[in-house]
Amino acid sequence: MKTSACIGCGYCCMKTPCDACSRLYPGVKICPQLIWIDDRYECGLMKISGLIGEGYRKDLSAGAGCCSSLNSWRKDVKPRVVFDARSGTPYIDPEFQIFLKCWASEFVTTDNIKLVLAKMQTALIEQKNYTEDDAAVTIHIIMHHIESNRHSFMKDFMG
Repeated sequence: MKTSACIGCGYCCMKTPCDACSRLYPGVKICPQLIWIDDRYECGLMKISGLIGEGYRKDLSAGAGCCSSLNSWRKDVKPRVVFDARSGTPYIDPEFQIFLKCWASEFVTTDNIKLVLAKMQTALIEQKNYTEDDAAVTIHIIMHHIESNRHSFMKDFMG
């Protein structure tokens, strides 16, 4: 299999969480250890020093490179989800995260969710002076929280 050097685009970690992420954060779609630093994504687990970090680097095949021929992100490395570099988690107020988790467990169609988020995106721009890019990233993070907490049968049944 042909590989290219990892350039920190985040594709692998965002498309398919690794085994370590699945063990540490069951059910998440994007690993909270994926952190945007300077001009690339980095894995917080690989940055741990000592034997623990060495174990993660071995488990995650550090240095093996990118083997995905479908990875178009290599040509457009940019932050795709905003993370707090100190904690490695998407920043949303904890109270709002609880609301999103509760709301995601209800029978709400994907269309309804997208309509509400479109209205919210417009309100962030008009009422809170967000840039279009900042509003879009915020909505993306909210949708990530909702999708991470929805049961798969709801996605299939409700669209």
